[in-house]
Amino acid sequence: MPVDVDYVVVGGGVVGRAVAYALRKRGEQSVAVIERCPRDLIENQSTRNAGVIHAGVYYRPSIQPLKARLCVIGNRLLYDFCEEFGVPHARTGKLVVATCEREEPYLLDCLETARQNAVPDVRLIDADEQRTIEPRIVSTKALLVPTSGVIDAAAYLDTLRRRAGCHDLFHTRVEGIHRLSHGFEVFTRSPARTETFVARTVINAAGLESDDIARMIDPDSPYQLVAYRGESAKFYTTRRDELALRPLNVYPVPCGVYPDGRLADVSFEEFKTLLAQGTILETFGMHITPTLDEHGNASPTMTVGPAVTRGVAKDDFRSLAPPERYCGAVERFFPALQPADVELHHVGIQARVVGHRDWVIEPSPEAEQFINLIGINSPGLTSSLAIASYILEELL
Repeated sequence: MPVDVDYVVVGGGVVGRAVAYALRKRGEQSVAVIERCPRDLIENQSTRNAGVIHAGVYYRPSIQPLKARLCVIGNRLLYDFCEEFGVPHARTGKLVVATCEREEPYLLDCLETARQNAVPDVRLIDADEQRTIEPRIVSTKALLVPTSGVIDAAAYLDTLRRRAGCHDLFHTRVEGIHRLSHGFEVFTRSPARTETFVARTVINAAGLESDDIARMIDPDSPYQLVAYRGESAKFYTTRRDELALRPLNVYPVPCGVYPDGRLADVSFEEFKTLLAQGTILETFGMHITPTLDEHGNASPTMTVGPAVTRGVAKDDFRSLAPPERYCGAVERFFPALQPADVELHHVGIQARVVGHRDWVIEPSPEAEQFINLIGINSPGLTSSLAIASYILEELL
């Protein structure tokens, strides 16, 4: 059976599209992208998120080496891409704030991680300097992270697609993949037809379904995804003066959360112990993020979230969090926000690999030309171009 296409990318989110773009930029002519959503309604992890461009202050290289390495590289590549192709974005900077003495060791840990990852220009500042940057935020100490920003994720996704110029199969699902001696037989179904073709190489960037796609080649694949629903709200900085934040990402210090959603209100030393035991998970907490207009300028709308629920169905986009949940989560550092100020923004689903804090980016043990990208959660958007470069340079 002849090869119909050299490269098939399963999944048309930003990571899959970045891989396709990199392949085409390298000169590959035969690249196809399979995307389960219709062309005019791409609803996935790439478009239902806060659109934050991360700097790399959270990912410890000893624990999350891929995230640590690729986030910092991806940050630079993403800004360059946006400048070159006119994708709306803004280098807003970020404040990571401690609001009491107990939280300050968490903040210092972020600073040490930033230094290990060579994140540029991160500084520890005191409360007085923080207030000169944003007087409506409350802290005892803060990290100022200049290379953080925001991006119009949908515009970025569309620009990757247009610039790659691949053969696109929208509204198409992969029904099965069989290994052949010279490649892979890929079975697809869309509302209009079923189609079978042969690919020399398959890149599994299927997001929430990437563990299922991996098992099509390797039924014993150990990776299992758990879906987390993240709900976010929005408020308007023009509603009253107390809400008039400047366009800036504002995050609490990272902390621990128990499986039932309760925050682990513990010292940093106890946090490390509980995290190593697997008793708690690490969270970056609910944060405040600016939004952009179509020109990349700050809009009067700010988002707050996510309100996270673990272990939901992969298509559970219900909005259940009351306004009080958002206000309570940010009250320590932004006490002005009141329930009457907030309304629903959007709901997204994120995939995380059970038992793994880093991404899975590796060839299938059953076939080296079948590349798995499993559990590409945050900072996957920021790192997308770096992930693509990593795959082309080290795996293909």
